[in-house]
Parts: sequence; structure tokens; C-alpha cells
Amino acid sequence: MARLNSRQFEDYIPKKFCREFVEVKGHSGQLAMIMAVVCGIKPGMDDWVAIGRYEQYRKVCNRYGLIIRPDAVFKMVKGCDIPFQVIGSEHLTTTKAFGRMFNKEACEGEVHLFIARSKEHLERCFRNGWYPLIINNRIIDRPLVDFYKYGYDLGYPGCCVDFFQKYNNWHNYSYLYEALKNTGGCPHYLCNPFTKDVTYSYVYHMPCSYHCKATISLAGRLREAIYKEEPGFVNRIDECLKLPLLVFYERKFYAFKGRIVNNTLHYKEVYFIGRIPENNLYEADLKKGDSLFIENKDIVILRGGRVVKRIKWHRKSFAPEVPFIIQFS
Repeated sequence: MARLNSRQFEDYIPKKFCREFVEVKGHSGQLAMIMAVVCGIKPGMDDWVAIGRYEQYRKVCNRYGLIIRPDAVFKMVKGCDIPFQVIGSEHLTTTKAFGRMFNKEACEGEVHLFIARSKEHLERCFRNGWYPLIINNRIIDRPLVDFYKYGYDLGYPGCCVDFFQKYNNWHNYSYLYEALKNTGGCPHYLCNPFTKDVTYSYVYHMPCSYHCKATISLAGRLREAIYKEEPGFVNRIDECLKLPLLVFYERKFYAFKGRIVNNTLHYKEVYFIGRIPENNLYEADLKKGDSLFIENKDIVILRGGRVVKRIKWHRKSFAPEVPFIIQFS
């Protein structure tokens, strides 16, 4: 996982609660979700850890009353590094990896694993939670119904699982934009999924709207549980969740130090938090400005009220982009 240079989104190291997970993994990715499983708010989850640290990770899980089961070993790659002869590679979305059978004696790669508090939940997650992988020059994908069942296995709200089942189609929809259209009310910070891959979020699912009552309830319970153990972490999460965002699609979006007023985003700092470095096409342009707005899907960047750059919108047949700005409160 690529880490950010900005201090705003740097790794969080707990004072005590679940600190061992960060020390073993080497970063704080999914820390809030691990805390959710430890606290019994989530029934289970999946995670990745370097193959050489698997045994340490297993012992930490046991220490917190969790059980663990390894899946495959992932060798993560960039899209440009996948050979053209791999059948089905054009359908890969966020996870791009070659897979091989788990062997804790292996010297490279990351183990995809499942953790839960009960054997029943662990078995359900393992059965339905597999990822598309490149094996023998072919993409091995899971049946659509397993996506659906896995959402429930992870404890996601039913309304969000149903919405995801309908709109998680990268050929036809921009899911994040569909959720925006489905939002009736002010975007609530507990429904913010954008910072989930940079540690600071209470949810790891895509909500059906940015004011989903079921998500607010779920995230609120987790926030309360974390606050009892690690109040400093909650303060950092809350701060990050309320930053304004410029969104293109699920792997291309930016956070800002600033605020949105009358459909214009005024800012002082910008952070790319889309995780995939090659998608960071506009940070240099955005840093030239101090405000922006969207006009006919173009991003208009200004400094001192004068236009310094217009980012033209282009139609895409896969992973369509519908730019929008949003701020959660």
C-alpha cells in the first residue's frame, strides 16, 4: 500500500489499543476495521500482511481473541505490468495481483487472510470473500452472488449491499456518483468512505447514500467504541472525514484543507488520496490554484479569482468519471 507524504494522512500509531497490528503490518491501513472486529461491531474482515510476518500477525490476532485463516498469496502489480496475453485482465478494477497457494515459507508476496471472532463467521468470510487473481495467465473471478453474500458476512447494512449489487458495474456506472444522486440530505461525515484506504474512516463499505441512516448507526457505534480506547484516533478520523473532496472515480480523488461555499471549493492544501500513484494526474495543477468549481463536468481551477487551468472532462468506457465536489459535516 502506498503511503502518503502529507502529515494529514500519515500512519496512526495507537498508544496501546491494537498497536501491535500496526507494528506487525508496518502501517495503519484498516486499523479502524480491525478495532471493529476486536470490539465485536464487525463479525469479520479480510486483510493483507507480508508473508514473512504472517506468524506474528496470527499471534497478535490470538492475543485479541480473534481467529485467522489464510487465503492465497498475492503478488501485487501495476496494471501496466500485466502481460497482454493474460485473459480477462481488462476487467480488473482495484485489485491487480498474481496469485499462488499459501505457503508460509514463501519469501515474497502478501497473504490475503480472514479474521473473525467465531469459527462460523470465519468460515462464511472465507467461503465468499475471494478476490479475482491472475493464475496461469487467466483472471479467475468469483460468481456475482458471492459479492452479495460477502457484504452481509462483513456486517454491512443491507441497503448498502443491495445498492452495491446494482451499481458496482465499472462498465456502466460511477458508483460514487450514483451514491451522491441517492443522497437525500446533507452528507454525513460518518458515511464518508473516501478516506478508508488511508486509515481514517469508520466504514470500509460503499454506502448507498452519503446520508445512509444504517451506515450512520453502524459507524457511530464504532466511533464510540474506539473513543473509549483511543480518543486521539477518533479526533484524527473526524478531522479527515470533514475535509472537502474532489472526486473523479473510486481510485482518483483529492482531499483539501478548505471548505465549499456556493458550489466553489476554496482551499490552501491538496492531497491525492486515490492510492494508485499513476492516477495522480492533477495534483500539480490543483496546487497552482486556491479555488475550483465544476462546469459541464470540467474542473475550473482559479487563483485570486482568475482561471489558471481547466481540466477537460473525457468520456471513458470503463471506470467512467463524473467529477463532483463534496464536503461531509
